[in-house]
Amino acid sequence: MLCEDRQYREALNVLRSALRRHPDDPDLPLHLARTYHESGNARAAVALYRRLIARRPDDPLPYEKLERLYRDAGKHGDAVALYERIPCGSPLKEKSHSRLHYLLVEKMRDFKRGARNLAEAIKKFGPNYRRCKDLGRIYGKLGKWRDAAECYRKALDLKKDDADLIGLLGWTYLEAGEHGRAEECFTRIKGTFQGAISLAELSLKQHRADKAGEQLKSLAQRYPDNSRVAIAAAELALIRGDAHGARERCCAALPRIPPYFAFEQAHAHEVLAGAGKKLGDTTAARHHAALACALKKGPDTYTALITLAEKSITARRLDLAEAALARVLELYPGNARALLGRGGVALARKKPRQAAHWGEEALRGSATKYPDEQLKAHTLLAQAYRVMNDASRSRRHRTLAGRLAKG
Repeated sequence: MLCEDRQYREALNVLRSALRRHPDDPDLPLHLARTYHESGNARAAVALYRRLIARRPDDPLPYEKLERLYRDAGKHGDAVALYERIPCGSPLKEKSHSRLHYLLVEKMRDFKRGARNLAEAIKKFGPNYRRCKDLGRIYGKLGKWRDAAECYRKALDLKKDDADLIGLLGWTYLEAGEHGRAEECFTRIKGTFQGAISLAELSLKQHRADKAGEQLKSLAQRYPDNSRVAIAAAELALIRGDAHGARERCCAALPRIPPYFAFEQAHAHEVLAGAGKKLGDTTAARHHAALACALKKGPDTYTALITLAEKSITARRLDLAEAALARVLELYPGNARALLGRGGVALARKKPRQAAHWGEEALRGSATKYPDEQLKAHTLLAQAYRVMNDASRSRRHRTLAGRLAKG
């Protein structure tokens, strides 16, 4: 470590000396800022990138580097402000809306600001396929189905035969209660899997069990191991009064759903909620309903479930937190944030030994590039060992947490 520190000091001295001799060199400040960052001096790197932006406001590279620094530090608000300050006449303004979309929607889950950002981009730079589709998705997250449908229609004007868009428009109509228009969309793409399964799911929503059964039988023959078909078949069993069969089919299908299919994950939990209610298992029904709701509203499966778990811990809804954390760890084994959640639940249940176990597991699985996770792990362990009257270990973890908090 001392050798590495000495190498960074030498590199910084060389770069600063070179910059004094060649103050107009465009690459040297970037090399110097990167070296500050790599040496652990993020504050100096940020200051230098800011000076570069002030000096070269139309150069995209300092913005990209500074955004990455802010994101690594969890300062997404600062990254948003960085792009919002770009003046209207700048050649970077159009691209800034794309970066703002990523930060506001993907990172901060601020769908209202994300919608305003995309609406502004469309107003200033015109509609394009990606902007219209992304804005439609955000309106869907906000439950603004008519606005979402309008966006998808605009996107289809630009890409008329896009089956994915037609399917999205159909589901938007379905959520808005316009079953006839939804069926028209799904029928347009009935030759695709998306169209065929959507027609079957529409029949299920309309409780047309016989028609749904025929459609699903055909789909099962063509796609025998498809999880979405299996979940639809589970819903059909539920409609026909076979709650046990619905639950068994759904539980068998859940492990086959790819983690990134949040819509399908949500549908499975909706069916399980319905089955639990029919079987008198009200706790399971309530938990599955909460998981389904979170998955529908979240930007992605992981964020939806981990956010639900952490909010549930804060609200002392510990059973729901455990259900959400179990699902996260099924989908993302060894996830440090979920393990920390389990430690938090154990501590709240006054089980410090379990809390310490999960804290140690989280610490082993936490990457050094996520210092906030390591800080939370040391804080959890300090608390757990204090409750266990292990003053030495508690003090050690409290000290390590303090160092990480200072950065």
